[in-house]
Amino acid sequence: MSKIAIIGCGAWGTCFAKICADAGNEVLVWTREEEVVEEINSIHSNHYYLKSVSLPKSIRATGKAEEVEWGEIIVSALPCQILRGALPAFAPFVKGRPVVSLSKGMEEGSGKLPTRLIEECMQVDSSLLFALGGPNLAALLAKEEPSSAQIAGQSKQAAYLASVFSNSYYFVSPSSDLVGLQVWGALKNVAAIACGMAAGAGYGENTAAVLISCALAEIEALSLKLGGEAKTMEGPAGVGDLVCTASSKLSRNFSLGYRMGLGINVEEAAKGVKGVTEGKDTIDSALSLSEKYDSPMPLARAIKSVMEGKADFASLFSKIAGERS
Repeated sequence: MSKIAIIGCGAWGTCFAKICADAGNEVLVWTREEEVVEEINSIHSNHYYLKSVSLPKSIRATGKAEEVEWGEIIVSALPCQILRGALPAFAPFVKGRPVVSLSKGMEEGSGKLPTRLIEECMQVDSSLLFALGGPNLAALLAKEEPSSAQIAGQSKQAAYLASVFSNSYYFVSPSSDLVGLQVWGALKNVAAIACGMAAGAGYGENTAAVLISCALAEIEALSLKLGGEAKTMEGPAGVGDLVCTASSKLSRNFSLGYRMGLGINVEEAAKGVKGVTEGKDTIDSALSLSEKYDSPMPLARAIKSVMEGKADFASLFSKIAGERS
């Protein structure tokens, strides 16, 4: 049994707390939302983020940053774009502990991955940084539907953390590809927007399959340029996460794209999606990196054109498919 402190209590943070508790661990979750703290501690649920899910009594909540020092393992489950502002408050309380990132995305402007932000903002040694990724839709995992994930970082400790997080319905394996796992985690959200747009525009599985194949090529190429490993594509954190996120209406990024495919502009479409749509905030960083490393991303660039109102999805598809055929 391990003591796990999770920073962030949205749908995925709450779901991961349940996963950890179901693996036999004690869990503390931090959130600034006082009503969520009260609900978790009193009736063991978080209805705003995970409806109709009962949480194990081994999960408790707090709104005090200093209490995360209780944890032997620290998990960051905050959205990527708020990490720089939120994480420094926890820096004094995580020293010497492994920190696992659940965040998906790249920082706007810098293009930095979540573990790099954790390293800078929490002053964590790089040997203690880890990232977890896989086909992990919170609403399904909360029902204990079987799934798997990979955790990347220093090999021996990654294997240990994989065993700590695994339970009867959630299987975690270790990986050495800290960069590649996070690149896939960030860019699969961009691809999900494209697949959502296709669905919203009335297209079916043929079109979605072409978009996913385009995304596979783009993500793999950029991941390798940034130092990722080719084998990551074949695992749960690669093609597994991509296919899951890009084909499910439970995906926030797919839902954003779907609304855009109906003809709603990106800002209004985002208002209709509950939670953070990381793909929208990641696309500029991805395109900047594609130019810096000479790694073309025609699909991502086409999505950006739609976001800017310069084109609609239907007019772009033949061009995207043609460049990959």
